[in-house]
Amino acid sequence: MLSRVAAVKAPRTHHRRRVTGSSGRRREGRESEPQRPNMSRRVFTFAVLHLFVVLVMCCRGAASSEMGTAVVEPTSPMPSSKILIDGGGSVSEKEQPLQRVDLFVPNQTLVLPKGGTSPETTRDSFVSPSLVSAGGVIAAFAACHMDFEKPTDASLKPSFGVVAVYVNSARSWPALVAEVNNSTWKAHTVLGTAEGKESLGGLFNPTTTTKGNKVFLLVGSSDAHKKGLDWKWDSLKLKLVVGDVT
Repeated sequence: MLSRVAAVKAPRTHHRRRVTGSSGRRREGRESEPQRPNMSRRVFTFAVLHLFVVLVMCCRGAASSEMGTAVVEPTSPMPSSKILIDGGGSVSEKEQPLQRVDLFVPNQTLVLPKGGTSPETTRDSFVSPSLVSAGGVIAAFAACHMDFEKPTDASLKPSFGVVAVYVNSARSWPALVAEVNNSTWKAHTVLGTAEGKESLGGLFNPTTTTKGNKVFLLVGSSDAHKKGLDWKWDSLKLKLVVGDVT
């Protein structure tokens, strides 16, 4: 009787084996239990990568076909014209080309003095341009500068000012081009500086804005005094000039 009980309680070891996993713990399982293969995970990863490559190639093909030609619309107020740019980068004009006109030309554009107290002269440079529109008139402003070639000559010194040209917005573009290219085209002195024998005034970086028919001109101003052959500038100030468009 005791032998049967012992036989029943004795463990059966010929059908089970101990296996040590990656975590170091032992687990028991049947010898006939197969291991799960890793092939399904590899096949799924390869299929996802292959699908991603196909999608990228399709997107590139669609983008290259859409970039074959592109039409650029200029945003300038000039007459409507279009420039067709093909995929190779060359430019072909399908309509009239863009036209440009030079409002201020150094050593060429004549400047009328304020009040007509001196003859018309040219300027060596025009800088800091700005453009405003008020009362149907377009006004272009710029700071002008006249250099001096011989610093040793006391009678020659630099000159500064702010000039403007006026354009009737009702005129056509070809008429404006013809007017600017005409020899009668002149700029008008809007703001000048008081100059003495040993002093001069400088005007810098004008900027403009409008409200109704009024034009507001804000410009930096500084005075210089001669020290030997050099000019010593004072601190910069701001001037505000308000005018009406007529």
